[in-house]
Amino acid sequence: MPGFSENQIEMNVSDFCLGIYNHNLDVEIWNPVFKYIASHYDTLKFNKEKIHSLWTVNGGHLRRKIADDDLVLSVLIRCLPGYDGESMTLFRGECNFLYEDNKIGFCWTPKIEIARMFARGLNSIESGGVLLKAYAPAKAILTAPNEHSAVTLDEHEYTCNPNLLENITVIEKYDNKK
Repeated sequence: MPGFSENQIEMNVSDFCLGIYNHNLDVEIWNPVFKYIASHYDTLKFNKEKIHSLWTVNGGHLRRKIADDDLVLSVLIRCLPGYDGESMTLFRGECNFLYEDNKIGFCWTPKIEIARMFARGLNSIESGGVLLKAYAPAKAILTAPNEHSAVTLDEHEYTCNPNLLENITVIEKYDNKK
């Protein structure tokens, strides 16, 4: 893989599989790391609970660094704990430009006020934000909220495969003017 030795990639794959996120890594290494995981997943052992915590805290950063939602999804499907609950309606505060480019994110909540907070705030900075509502069949949900998301952050973040969500609608729009 160009730019990085196989050893550098394997060390970072190992850390990720243990749920360790190194904030100081070169942004360019994450794509090769995720490609390695996607192509070698059957030989890797994942600490799914720790990876879930890593994703809850750093998922947005990783998504931007990897810049390939299909690749991120292929890894998340394999390394998150899974879901065996019911279908539900969920909400997301999304960046307007990502919504318009059909690059809808993975993290959703049943709490409309939490999604509204992201649509008005962090996700509205560049291009305005949109508050989305979707029906999430159980097969679309990769994992339910972990304790950090539910108790500490009170966000109740469900990680979903956005390609399997149904009836995604914009229910509110926000501009990026404060």
